[in-house]
Amino acid sequence: MCVMSEDQIMNTYSQSGVDTDAAGKGLSGLLRWVSETSEFTGNRGKQIAPSGFFANVLEISENLSVAISTDGVGSKSVLAQITGNFEVIGWDCIAVNVNDIICTGAMPLAIVDYIALQYPHEDLLSELGRGMRNGAKRANVAVVGGELSQHPDTLIGPRDGYAFDISATCIGLLDRPPVTGSQIESNDVILGFPSNGIHANGLTLARQIFQVTDSSSLNRRINGSNNFIGEELLRPTAIYVPQVKAMLDSGVDVHGLAHISGDGFLNLLRLDANVTYRIDNMPTVPNVFNAMQEAGKVSIEEMFHVFNMGVGFCAVVPQNQADLAMSAIKDIGDHAQIIGYIEKGDRQVIVEDFNLLGIEGGFSTL
Repeated sequence: MCVMSEDQIMNTYSQSGVDTDAAGKGLSGLLRWVSETSEFTGNRGKQIAPSGFFANVLEISENLSVAISTDGVGSKSVLAQITGNFEVIGWDCIAVNVNDIICTGAMPLAIVDYIALQYPHEDLLSELGRGMRNGAKRANVAVVGGELSQHPDTLIGPRDGYAFDISATCIGLLDRPPVTGSQIESNDVILGFPSNGIHANGLTLARQIFQVTDSSSLNRRINGSNNFIGEELLRPTAIYVPQVKAMLDSGVDVHGLAHISGDGFLNLLRLDANVTYRIDNMPTVPNVFNAMQEAGKVSIEEMFHVFNMGVGFCAVVPQNQADLAMSAIKDIGDHAQIIGYIEKGDRQVIVEDFNLLGIEGGFSTL
């Protein structure tokens, strides 16, 4: 990856149409009202996860809590409409939800989905269902219900009649206190779990960079790779439930769990700890991100703010238990590596290999 001067930089997420700053301001208006609803339940379902966490946790009894979260797949569905590959979107709908739930240490129990579509084509729904089934098998979760909503005059997309959006809500169970990051200590280590490419975040910017308009634009090879653009952008999001379960079952005292999705490594700042996350052993960045930066003339700061850059999930564990955690993950056929450590300091992320400082709102050069 390279550092670009200001006159070289062309593309940003906001220029592609996704304004995260505006979303934050708009969301504050919504939250001003809905935050008051926590008072409506009295002593039932006390919220015990920090504000802005990956999932909320409701205390049901002394020994039982329920984690709950909602997410969607975003504009990755546009690529599915162009290619006809809907199965991966069903998988991703499971992935983005269970990956948030497990950040609390809860194991996913059930999912309900919501599908809005232009027309209920059987091939579309069958492939979405197949993908959801396969993702649910990987995550050991059941899809127990959902809602189908037809919008023939309000949904549009690149393939007439096939415009759709999909999201879901997932719940998980906890018989122990939730993992929130509050136990994180100086000298804990950060484990990084490899992503399977871009996952389900930053696709609007990626489509702009690669000038994706139709199937022929997806059948071009990515610079420096034998892979096609469509193949890379439609890789299924990795599901990290088995790795987290393996660590917990092996007795690892997990201090923090973070889904590295939109906002990249800044997701570490959602953990309940006022510490510095120093990443000093960054894995090799997959070629798709290098190709996007070069083709779109995207700054390194913007790349790390928008994309996962090859690390899809992180766990924070005590230094003396890192080997146990990685061994447990290896035993189930997966992989993790130490990518950094915790140190006393401001609430920030430092990526040494790229000379970056991340605080709430974005990355800048050190």
